[in-house]
Amino acid sequence: METGQWSRAQTLLSDAVEASPSDAEARRNLAEALWQQGSYRDAVVHMETAVQIDPRHVPTIVRSGEMLLAVGATDKAMQRAEEAIKLDATLSGSWALRGRVYRQRGELERGLADMQQSLRFSPHDTGALLEVAQIQHELGNPQRSLSTLHYLLDIYPPGEEPQQVLWLEGLAYDSLGRHQEAVESLYAASLCGEPPAELLFQLAQAEQAVGQRDAAANTLQRAIAIDAGHQPSRIMLTQLQELESVAGQPILRR
Repeated sequence: METGQWSRAQTLLSDAVEASPSDAEARRNLAEALWQQGSYRDAVVHMETAVQIDPRHVPTIVRSGEMLLAVGATDKAMQRAEEAIKLDATLSGSWALRGRVYRQRGELERGLADMQQSLRFSPHDTGALLEVAQIQHELGNPQRSLSTLHYLLDIYPPGEEPQQVLWLEGLAYDSLGRHQEAVESLYAASLCGEPPAELLFQLAQAEQAVGQRDAAANTLQRAIAIDAGHQPSRIMLTQLQELESVAGQPILRR
């Protein structure tokens, strides 16, 4: 829905909740409408109320936990995850929620185990696959991360790969010393909409690693144009310019 539609939905659902305070479905939908408009705290209140009204509806428990985690209520989110798993251990979202809580707590191994468990019940869940790849990368296992990413990329039609997936693929290649492949993946990621300055900075690093100094300088200039305050890009560009001065060879501009 567009913003105006969510606002209209909120008005209608607020009326429904006022007319029938014990209607769990109306509470759930109102919570979603509020969430989509950025009223996160109010959304949590209504979703938690929906849980109290219908305490055995596992998708509601999971969604409440997701909202709680997003607003920083980690302990409460863990409680909801445990409740959901106890009620239905075959629902992938229950395991994914607990895995995300563990990850946010810094317990990466436990988070990875739960995310992988969630994939047993929903093997093509792209969000869970990406999080597994991210955790594997954070744990210093770029080869495993890359394998997960390749499985994930096969799910998408050609040309529809998300920027975040291609970005992480590039970082995994770079960690493995496969810099040319890192350049290719990061460059592809940079073409998916407006690239963040950090993505362009990492592309420039990969380009420099394969000897493409002029391309790296050009990429850094793009990063600075997007975010003038991105200091890593400014520092690296200055270093490249100093190398140019010492070598007496101009860095080409594309």
